[in-house]
Amino acid sequence: MTVASAVPRLLIVAVSARRQDRRARLSQEIAGMIERLGGAFLKAGQLLATRVDLVGAELAAALGRLHDDVKPMSTRQALLTVTTAFETVPAGIEAAVWTPPVASGSIACVYRACHDGTDVALKVRRPDVARRFAADIAIVAFLTRAAAKLPMLRRVPLVEIADQVGMSLAAQLDFSREVEHLRRLRTDLADLPDIVVPAVLDELSSGGVIAMEYVHGLDRAAADKLPAETKEAGLSRLVGAVYHMLFVDGFIHVDLHQGNVYFRADGTVVILDAGFMFRLSDMARTRFTQFFAGMIRGDGEFCADILLSTVRHVEKGADVSAFRRDVTDLVARSTGAVAKDFELAAFSVELFDLQRRNRLFAESEFVFPLLCLLSLEGAVRRLHPLMDFQLEAAPHVMHGLLLTDAAVT
Repeated sequence: MTVASAVPRLLIVAVSARRQDRRARLSQEIAGMIERLGGAFLKAGQLLATRVDLVGAELAAALGRLHDDVKPMSTRQALLTVTTAFETVPAGIEAAVWTPPVASGSIACVYRACHDGTDVALKVRRPDVARRFAADIAIVAFLTRAAAKLPMLRRVPLVEIADQVGMSLAAQLDFSREVEHLRRLRTDLADLPDIVVPAVLDELSSGGVIAMEYVHGLDRAAADKLPAETKEAGLSRLVGAVYHMLFVDGFIHVDLHQGNVYFRADGTVVILDAGFMFRLSDMARTRFTQFFAGMIRGDGEFCADILLSTVRHVEKGADVSAFRRDVTDLVARSTGAVAKDFELAAFSVELFDLQRRNRLFAESEFVFPLLCLLSLEGAVRRLHPLMDFQLEAAPHVMHGLLLTDAAVT
């Protein structure tokens, strides 16, 4: 299926559906279109599903199933991956893929297996996913290179950003890499209370198969059913874990949609799927931490200095003074706002636009922390709209700054 072939279907629904049903039917049609396109398009749909505030409740709900309820691969396809991964398939593994998966995403399906009397979560990669992702990434790269030639976008490093995102998406297909990421993520967050990252079972992991501890009590809709106090406490724990990744470890989970994050009734938060992780360079982690510290203080001049320190080329005609004024104004308008009043998406667009206008552009690595926060912001605005998103970062920012100071001394 192509986007071109999907457009007429959307137009037919828009014209033929009754007015009271039109929005719901269009939402379902868009979700179905993205599912049929598959590959990297599913990742985009998953990100949009986290942003109820941007796309509306009906479309977000329709897109929500793309996190873990995509049409599963066939038993034959699952068997192909499993039998290719192992010379001798471990007991219980082959039997598991004959049963329906407990979750089905864009890259893999997850099955519940039993091995030596213990429940195991078995993530099995779709055998055709590499080809589909390669085609999608090539399409995005082509479109990005064409867009980069537009006068208004010539100074924006769109190609570099798209290449980095494309490489990170492609890296999700490398399950040996994801196993390493899961181990590191579990280690990095081990000291944070009530944050659960399941352990990898090495003896059952190989090729396109990752076996992990099976975590019981996962329900994508559970967060909305919890008491407000439990819900807000869990969200604070999740936000704390994300800030720890960003400012302390520099190793960030870029795919924190509701298919990878679960809130349980006991107050614990479960983080799954370390496929889309990104390692910030020491410079990018330090600068991003310093920028956030400036945001918390409302120090726009300091934030401008940090951004200027990451600019790799100042073009002829660049207006550094105007850039400073624009950054200072943006920070002043954004500092201290609670979640319901702060639009990270709008903030990010304006931040990149003011750099373009003034012929300056900061480190492209910053797109990954922003993607991480964008996927998280949707949950914050929905579940804890009065959270001070910036103030919650303060202790983690301080920790990150102390690490930076210690490294320098």
